Amino acid sequence: MIISDKVKELLNYRISQEEASSRLYKSMSIWLSYNGFSGAEKRWGIYSDEEQKHAEWAYGYLLDLDVKPEVPALEAPPCEFDGLVDIIQKSYDHEIKVTEQCKALASAAMKEGDFLLLELAQKYNGEQIEELAKTQYWLDRLEAFGDSEIALRHLDEEMGEN
Repeated sequence: MIISDKVKELLNYRISQEEASSRLYKSMSIWLSYNGFSGAEKRWGIYSDEEQKHAEWAYGYLLDLDVKPEVPALEAPPCEFDGLVDIIQKSYDHEIKVTEQCKALASAAMKEGDFLLLELAQKYNGEQIEELAKTQYWLDRLEAFGDSEIALRHLDEEMGEN
């Protein structure tokens, strides 16, 4: 068999985690929209869509190897936040957690000697560099300019431009 049961389990887990990330960012996007942060709402909506695409990588990988992926049942994400600063920090913390998961996927691929999976794991890890960079960017902007109403308004506008 070209794919072990362990690898199937890992990839179905990756699917569930990417879809959970998508739902978390969707929930954040909805909160931002409801609370008047139209630029940030747009940005977190994009993040939500990107996470769903990452889930598709694992779906496609399994299907390409003639394995039926599982469509996971997911818990509802949090729907209340303490503001834009809270959302930025929680997003960064979440991406740290996902990065550890992706590193574990690469480690498992190496232990399994599954170089096909290692290639996919490297794709996820490369993506995590981008994910951490973009959330760190927003944290850096907060550190540089503060979290006053005026600073948050400018930040929200910047988030809508990119």
